[in-house]
This record gives sequence, C-alpha cells and structure tokens, in this order.
Amino acid sequence: MHRESPAVQHLPIHLPNEHYVNFHAHQTVNEVLARQNMEKTQLTAWFDYNSAHDDSLDLIYWQFPQYYTWNAKVKLWHLR
Repeated sequence: MHRESPAVQHLPIHLPNEHYVNFHAHQTVNEVLARQNMEKTQLTAWFDYNSAHDDSLDLIYWQFPQYYTWNAKVKLWHLR
C-alpha cells in the first residue's frame, strides 16, 4: 500500500474559470485551450462526480481522498 508522510493531499481550490493552466512556451493559446479536459480540475471533477453519483454526497471535499483516488491522467475520481 502506498503511504505518504505526512498523510496529506493538497486539494486545489479556485474560483470558476480561474484555475492554473500549465503549458510549454512553444504552444499557442489555441493549442492550450484545445487540450482535452483542460478545464477539469480536482475540484470541478469532484462536483461532476457528485452530480452523477449519490454514493458520496455525505463527504466534504477534503474527506473525498479518504475514499476516492484522483487519476491525473484522465482527470477523474475513482472509488478506492
């Protein structure tokens, strides 16, 4: 089992449409904006998960990683 010390996971908080976007200097604005799931963050994916499933509605955002894992490649939460 994977362990981190301390057992803390950073959960980003941001206002709508004001999250960080990483890009390379050679990329154009259109290339960055066209990226699939570019606008999806852990927070927006949490909202999406809760709107599609009712198994986690009693969990607050900071409690979510105790029962779900974040897949950064596809930008989705998955049940542990």
